[in-house]
Amino acid sequence: MISTDVLAKLSLFEGLSEAALGTIAAMSRELTYAPERAIFSPEQPSEHLYVLLEGSVRLTLFVSTLSGPVTIASLKTPGQAFGFSAVVGRGHHHSSAEASTEVRVIAVNSRALMDYLEMEPSVGFVLMKRIAAVISQRLASLRRLLVETINDYEKPASATAEN
Repeated sequence: MISTDVLAKLSLFEGLSEAALGTIAAMSRELTYAPERAIFSPEQPSEHLYVLLEGSVRLTLFVSTLSGPVTIASLKTPGQAFGFSAVVGRGHHHSSAEASTEVRVIAVNSRALMDYLEMEPSVGFVLMKRIAAVISQRLASLRRLLVETINDYEKPASATAEN
């Protein structure tokens, strides 16, 4: 179980009541991952919402079977949450998460969390609003990446001077 003091310092849970923090702490555990170890992938069911405590996590997508993964985000700041499919998705992740360095995370059991949020809608509203803000930021980053990719693709090849 994670301490409520640790949770209270994380932006996702900041300002929640001691009772709410205690309930969420009881459904959470700390996990560690070695560099290059998968935290989750699309083939696995999404069972946890993750919050970074230490280290660096790379979120990737496979856009083609012909190429390797494309990095869509690199999380390095303690408190950054990821694995939202566990609470707002259909049961499977859409991306992969891999430890870039030694990583410590909090893993919150998503089923227990969603059951609790249904019973405590005021806490649910706060958490879902914060999760929506992070998802919105990630979508904005993906949009920028997509526009850059399209612009790079549409630029004519540079003409080379002939001698």
